[in-house]
Amino acid sequence: MTLPAVLFAEKIASVAYRPGPYRLPDGGTLDRYFDPYRLAGDPELLTETAAALAGLLPDDTEALAGPALAGVPLVTAASLHTGLPAAFLRPAPKEHGTWQQIEGADLGGRRTVLLDDTARSGASLLRSARLLRMGGALVGTAVCVLDRDAGAATLLADHHLVLRALVRDPDGAR
Repeated sequence: MTLPAVLFAEKIASVAYRPGPYRLPDGGTLDRYFDPYRLAGDPELLTETAAALAGLLPDDTEALAGPALAGVPLVTAASLHTGLPAAFLRPAPKEHGTWQQIEGADLGGRRTVLLDDTARSGASLLRSARLLRMGGALVGTAVCVLDRDAGAATLLADHHLVLRALVRDPDGAR
């Protein structure tokens, strides 16, 4: 990691990490928790993060998409920074109004990058990528702020997705 990258990682850590323990969806625990809402709630850090995320986008990116809830401010900020259209993924189809699970820009046929806060096992990112693909988006890259280095890159690669991350968890796969 270059010095600017190290300093940026330290800045993210100083704002967004909280002491644990925190329970994970798989039943495991973490000593420290990455709180994406602290990052999203800090205008300066969110702006810097959007610029850094934009630097990880493939050159042929045509649209951005992210899951509710933590992905929405990241996608919005990155969209504002890049000028790329954005879409937002609901956990389930809306039961009134549009009845859609993908809201925002039309992604049909567009090379779309999936943005989210954290990658751990990769299961959540894979579900989102599948939803986007079913909606007609061309998804080959997922970008996150933090890769916990717990298997996401491997799982996504098995499904023809490249994972790019701003920061690798300093605590490893715990």
